[in-house]
Amino acid sequence: MHERFRVLPVIAVVVLLCLTAFPARATTVAPPANLGHLARVSAAVVFAEAIGSRVEEDERLPYTVTRFLTLRPVAGADPGAIFEVREPGGSGKVRAAAVAGAPRYQEGHDYLLFLDRATAGRWRSKMMAYGLLEEVAGTDRLRPLPEAPKVEVVTGKSYEPVGVYRKGALLDHLRAVARGAAWDGRKVAASPAETAALMAGGEPLPTKALSAPTGCVYLINDPDGLPIRWFGYETGATTSHVVATTPGQTGIADGGISAVQSGVAAWAGHPDAVIRFVYDGVRASNLSCSGNFDYDDGAVVFNDPCGDIADLASNCAGTLAFGGAIYDPNSTSTYDGAQWHPATSTFVIVNNGTQCVGETSFKEVLTHELGHTQGFGHHNPPDPATAVMSAKLKGDGLGATLRATDKVCADFAYHTFLDVPYSQFFWQQIEAIQNAGLTNGCAAGLYCPSSNVTRGEMAKFLELGLHGAGFVPPAATGTVFSDVPASYWAAPWIEQLYRDGITKGCAVGRYCPESPVLRSEMAGFLLRVRYGGNYVAPPATGTVFVDVPASYWAADNIEKLYADGLTSGCSAQPRAYCPEQSVTRDQMAGFLSKTFNLPLPPLP
Repeated sequence: MHERFRVLPVIAVVVLLCLTAFPARATTVAPPANLGHLARVSAAVVFAEAIGSRVEEDERLPYTVTRFLTLRPVAGADPGAIFEVREPGGSGKVRAAAVAGAPRYQEGHDYLLFLDRATAGRWRSKMMAYGLLEEVAGTDRLRPLPEAPKVEVVTGKSYEPVGVYRKGALLDHLRAVARGAAWDGRKVAASPAETAALMAGGEPLPTKALSAPTGCVYLINDPDGLPIRWFGYETGATTSHVVATTPGQTGIADGGISAVQSGVAAWAGHPDAVIRFVYDGVRASNLSCSGNFDYDDGAVVFNDPCGDIADLASNCAGTLAFGGAIYDPNSTSTYDGAQWHPATSTFVIVNNGTQCVGETSFKEVLTHELGHTQGFGHHNPPDPATAVMSAKLKGDGLGATLRATDKVCADFAYHTFLDVPYSQFFWQQIEAIQNAGLTNGCAAGLYCPSSNVTRGEMAKFLELGLHGAGFVPPAATGTVFSDVPASYWAAPWIEQLYRDGITKGCAVGRYCPESPVLRSEMAGFLLRVRYGGNYVAPPATGTVFVDVPASYWAADNIEKLYADGLTSGCSAQPRAYCPEQSVTRDQMAGFLSKTFNLPLPPLP
């Protein structure tokens, strides 16, 4: 029997990095055992008032210099009555840098600072925003800076989280601890009720709401709150690159090369997203060591050769690495209806001594930092163990491995087809047939989900499902159907479909390759794929779908398709099949994923 025959009417953007691009990055810290330990490893601990900030620029990263008035020296060196603290990032006249985890100080506010010496007689925070405390106005309570949650913390060892403290008691206790007394956080902590209230009451950094899955966080440009991503991955117009530099990391077997390779592979290898991230091999590092936050564009630099990061303490406490994406703050592009800043390059700097975390955790650190180069922030799922990009590195032995939340967040930010957003009803099914190699879309980066499927296209879909993604049918003869010459693009697939017994054509000697496939016809195609070319479905009852009576020509096949769980129809109330409608490409994905039992990517 032939299938029922139907006659139907027939930008480029150039980014000047030297003027407009700046990095977004984040910091990985191995925490000290407690604030007393942090005081002992810091060059100076001081309680001081911020009296003004400015941004300085040179040929490297811009940085923010804040002047402080000493209110009370606590421990270590005396920085003087007036001193300056230099932190990476800030908005200059021609360049700016957004640095996740770098502290920002507000004029007139009082801070407890744990400092390390910097160049030109200045100071810098010992572990970025980690451990730094700000006095809550009108109280004598100290709480963490708003930037503190943007520091990722390695949790492979026991440590006391930073909380809310009674100012006078803490300053006195830190002075005693620095002189050799034992730390006791119970002596200085605020009450549980105060801690809960003040930790929740911190002023958040600027953010721009996204309709992202729960727990997903993306790097943002603080001035406007817009997120950052790479554009052009889906169409193949863009790839991001990174190299490992020499000299490699001291104490790591291959200098860190495999950590970079495996980290890149983890992000680029996720099948449900398109992240065209490429490892470009090894080269010598390219740094001038100007003393002003040098970075090597497109590279992972080991051992912090320019001293941009405060040295680790002897027990591996301190900043392990930072990395991020260089992006254009003066340009935006639309993705899924939202504005994003386009990323343009990558960089990571690894501190000297970071090998102290061990080979496997070193790979996790690099994978995390390389995730920042792709625009991912610190994901905050209910279970931090489900994200390598959570603010706590696990040390769980998985190394360079994406976890469940990382994959979901990558699916949202870099879904395979630009016209199939994460919220699209058939997103899972379309990703499933793409992962299985049944489709590459309709054009570069597009799937055309609402377009009708022609009978020629359907032949290729079905044959790839039957024989596998690498299948190539024999050359066409042009003698099987009169309307399918050997030169027709789908002729080999159509003739193979005929040889497999899945089709006999639309009429005697004809296939009608350009006609759209109707849902009624699709039922027969799928059942013959499932049971063989000679399959005959049991008689219809006419009680399954309101628009498919038992007398309808394809009712037997449609009801069997429903019985096999391959369709639930086109509407639920009332239950209908819409047999005379054409099959769209998104519906085809649904049919194929069920017929061939393809694994679906998870939804949040």
